[in-house]
Amino acid sequence: MRVSEKYLKELLRIVVAGRAGGICEFPGCINHQCDPHHAYSQRNNAIKYDPDCCINLCTEHHTGNTISAHRSPLQFKKIIIENLVRSEEWFDEVMVKAQRVVKDDNYFREECKFKLLAEKELMAA
Repeated sequence: MRVSEKYLKELLRIVVAGRAGGICEFPGCINHQCDPHHAYSQRNNAIKYDPDCCINLCTEHHTGNTISAHRSPLQFKKIIIENLVRSEEWFDEVMVKAQRVVKDDNYFREECKFKLLAEKELMAA
């Protein structure tokens, strides 16, 4: 049976939120209702379910505010780097990962599920 995209996205959300302590990672924000933002397009299979390529953001800083990841990506990236939330090197590494071509087949989804579940279990321990 194929692992669903909905299931993998929920696991990704749990892991990214857990890494961020459950709050928005935008400097000064303490909002707890967040989703993972992919530094580069989540349509890219190579980074779609990779928590190392995500940042935990509330709706305001993800898509809503004038200084949000989607509305003003360059300004957003500058703030994230200046406040040491992520580094320029992190953005570069994600870009390199995003260049890979990965087939979204059942093997790929099972591998992602295994990695995400393993990290989720480590956080619970």
